Amino acid sequence: MDNRSLAGRDLAVLWHPCTQMKDHENLPMIPIKTAQGVWLEDFDGKRYLDAISSWWVNLFGHANPVINAALKDQLDALEHVIFAGFTHEAGIRLAEKLVEITPPGLNRCFYADNGSAAVEVALKMSFHYWRNLGQTQKTKFITLENSYHGETLGALAVGNVALYKETYAPLLMDVITVPGPDCYYREPGESWADYSIRRFALMEQTLVQHADSVCAVIIEPLVQCAGNMRMYDAAYLKLLRTACDKYRVHLIADEIAVGFGRTGTFFACEQAAISPDFICLS
Repeated sequence: MDNRSLAGRDLAVLWHPCTQMKDHENLPMIPIKTAQGVWLEDFDGKRYLDAISSWWVNLFGHANPVINAALKDQLDALEHVIFAGFTHEAGIRLAEKLVEITPPGLNRCFYADNGSAAVEVALKMSFHYWRNLGQTQKTKFITLENSYHGETLGALAVGNVALYKETYAPLLMDVITVPGPDCYYREPGESWADYSIRRFALMEQTLVQHADSVCAVIIEPLVQCAGNMRMYDAAYLKLLRTACDKYRVHLIADEIAVGFGRTGTFFACEQAAISPDFICLS
């Protein structure tokens, strides 16, 4: 096997995500044979630095021996069992560890199969919470401009990147979008914290106006990754936590792209010393 033959076989049977397939009429697909640490190697022996960590997910390098050994041991014991009415030690142990390391008050885990699904679960749980309290008028969600939360229909609805969202707009629920605190737009000499605090006034106005119909605010703490790596100060998160409590609205922290050490603390919310009502991880 070589790169050329595999690329041809690929194009005959596959569509790739976030890809304009027509581009591959001229831009060759790169088939990967092996990977170790940060390096990928194709079938022609050429190496590539995986600088995007295979879509942000590979924190510990490819073929990590500790992770691989754990996977092999688990496969020999139990590869899968229905999680309704059954449980297993590995799932319990992971949940116990997540409860231990996440911000205080997050004391239950719900497993889904990817980041978008985690967002969908958080949206549904928030809605269902208010429904159980008899507040059935709470059906809306607040999101920030330029945000990204995934590409399933609910997650896409609460995002705000037109490239992903515009085509499917007729299928999506209506949400309330608030101008964001992207510090790229601060005035000369204005600090990140001051700009973020000033921009929070727009969120507070929205909560005053719509809190009675809103289930939750969903945000990417500190960094809007798919929205061109836009960043803001932790002061915004502190104000948002206080306001969500004041107006009785949930706070959903989508840490799928920023959690597990990517912003310098284990979770981005830690930099504001806050606990969200829901944290989405992947």
